[in-house]
Amino acid sequence: MKKEERKQQILETAIKLFAEKGYKGTTTLQIAKQAEITEVTLFRHFSSKQEILLEGIEPILFSTLEGVISISKESSGTEKLESILYDRISLISKNYQIIKIILMENSLLTELGSGNFINRILEILKNLLEEMGGSEEDNKFALRLLMGTILSFLYMPDKNEEDIKNHVSKVTNIIVREINKKHKGV
Repeated sequence: MKKEERKQQILETAIKLFAEKGYKGTTTLQIAKQAEITEVTLFRHFSSKQEILLEGIEPILFSTLEGVISISKESSGTEKLESILYDRISLISKNYQIIKIILMENSLLTELGSGNFINRILEILKNLLEEMGGSEEDNKFALRLLMGTILSFLYMPDKNEEDIKNHVSKVTNIIVREINKKHKGV
């Protein structure tokens, strides 16, 4: 097996074990055994269990989000909101195990210097809502609605692209309608 393939095998095995047993409940020996390698081989690819965790989750979470944000820079606020919401819901649907780890180990990830993932997403959404012109009250409502929607897909996953797009459209329309009401004085 090539070096990159082996590294990917270790990451996939570790993510699965972290999701099942939690970060603290998983040892590097368990990861190595499950990946059918020695612990020495594991440490040829990663210097620590923390490195495995961070390398396993960061690219998935932020490369897609940063890509959506950069693509949608020229879009309207509504289009940006739809893009970000769709991206996060799709991410959850496709990477349930990783999201579960993030929610279980969020304080640990902050300790490890990887930042608070949920706060980073909240900050992006908050900035977008402010850019759309929502009042502080509207933005608080919208953030709760958005985060509730995103997290609901952990418990009620849906991999049907059309259903996700319809849901995103409806939620976005509710938020935009509420913000526009205030602007029109309704």
